[in-house]
Amino acid sequence: MIQRRQLLIGMGAAIVACAGLFGIGEVTAKSEIAAAVRERLGFLQLDEGGLNQFAHDQVSALLAKRPSWERIKFHIDGLFAKPAAVRFGYSVDRRSRRERLQDHFATLYLLSSDFFQHGADESRVVRYVALFDPIRACDNPFARPPPGAIA
Repeated sequence: MIQRRQLLIGMGAAIVACAGLFGIGEVTAKSEIAAAVRERLGFLQLDEGGLNQFAHDQVSALLAKRPSWERIKFHIDGLFAKPAAVRFGYSVDRRSRRERLQDHFATLYLLSSDFFQHGADESRVVRYVALFDPIRACDNPFARPPPGAIA
């Protein structure tokens, strides 16, 4: 028979382990995002401080998304419905989910950096500016001032 003391010690250990996992999970996610961007954009010179800040901002943005009824409904529908590519048979994308995520993070990093603002120059160091948000006004990474304009 389990004693009360053993039960409380076991519950305390479980609580401490869960709290540790949440802290470790966030650090692991940041390092995975940074590694994915480094792997996909290995041909560019990336600013390490900016890359780490991008990973931090990305994890913060992902954790800040609050569950809403629409999101829950979308994910439940996604569990039971086949993707359109499978239903209609028109997808030729054979990449794994990990490769798609790596491409997504690399694209988001480039949109969040000054890469396109400086003419997509691969010889420059790519510096992180701010997390790209397509809804935010005046956040066009492709916009460059006209020649002779004061920047």
